[in-house]
Amino acid sequence: MNAGVVGAVALLLGAALLGGCSPHPVAQPGPLAVQRLAPLPLEVIESSGLAQHRGQLWTHNDSGDGPHLYRLDPRTGAVLATRRLRDALNLDWEEMASDADWLHLLDCGNNLGRRQWMQIYSLRWQELLQAPVDSELPARLLEFRFADAGKSAGAYAHDNDCEAAAVVDGQIWVFSKNWQDQHTRLYRIDPSQPSPQVVEPVGRYPVGGLITAADYDPRRQRLVLLGYTKGQIGSRAFVWTVPLEDHLPDWTRAQYHPLTPAGQWEAVIWTRAGLLLTRESSLLGQAWLGAAALP
Repeated sequence: MNAGVVGAVALLLGAALLGGCSPHPVAQPGPLAVQRLAPLPLEVIESSGLAQHRGQLWTHNDSGDGPHLYRLDPRTGAVLATRRLRDALNLDWEEMASDADWLHLLDCGNNLGRRQWMQIYSLRWQELLQAPVDSELPARLLEFRFADAGKSAGAYAHDNDCEAAAVVDGQIWVFSKNWQDQHTRLYRIDPSQPSPQVVEPVGRYPVGGLITAADYDPRRQRLVLLGYTKGQIGSRAFVWTVPLEDHLPDWTRAQYHPLTPAGQWEAVIWTRAGLLLTRESSLLGQAWLGAAALP
C-alpha cells in the first residue's frame, strides 16, 4: 500500500459520523481494477453522469455543453442518439439519478462555493425512450439549496460543492463534495413536493476525498460513492460501497476500494456484474467507458 492510500485510510479511521465521536472500522477488500470497454467520442469527452434503462445507456456532459442527453453504445462508446431538453440550461450538469420511472439530471456543480440554488430536471423514461429524433423533451424543474451551506473563501475553498446523487425509495439522495474537510453530507429531496426546497443534512460521512458520483441498487440494497483523494503530490480514485440501515447509509459496514488505473472518474452506475464508469478526458488520460467487477 503506497503512502497516498495509507494517508487516506488514516484519515478515514480517525473521522467521525454526524452525532458521534468515536472511530469506526473500515473494510478494505483491496483495489478495484477498471476494465476499459471503449473510448468515448468527442461529443461526450466530459461525461459526468450515467443512467441505464431497458438496455439503453445515457450520459451527458458537464458545463460547456447544451442541455443534451446522449445515448451510448455500451460496446463501442459511440453516440447512437442525442436528445435536447426544452427550456433547460446546462450551467454545470454533474449527475444523473434514476429509478424505474424517472430520470433526474442535476445541475449542481459549485466549484466557487457561492452558488445558492441548484436545479433538478426530471423526465419520465417513457417519454425519453419514445421521443422522435431531433425532438425537444419537456422536463419538470425542481430547485433546491443546502440549508447549512457555509461561507466560501473562493474556488475549491469551501464545502458547498455537489456532484453526486442517487434515487432511493423514490427520494433523490444528494451528496455534497467537500473540498475542505474531505467528508460528504447527505440530503434527501422528495421530487413530488413543490419547488423550491431548502434541505437539511441527515448525515455526514468520512469518505476521505471528493465525491463525484453515486448510485443505488435496490436489489443489493447498497450505495456506491465514487470519488478521488485530494493531495499535494497527486490523487487517487476510489469507490465506497455502503449498505443501508434504517433508511440511512450504515457506515460501520462500508467498504473502501482504490481504483486503478488513475483518471478523472466522474460517473458510476451499478450493473449485474458490478460497476460501469466513465472517465473524463484530462491530463490523466483520455475519456473512456469502463467496467469493474465486484466480489
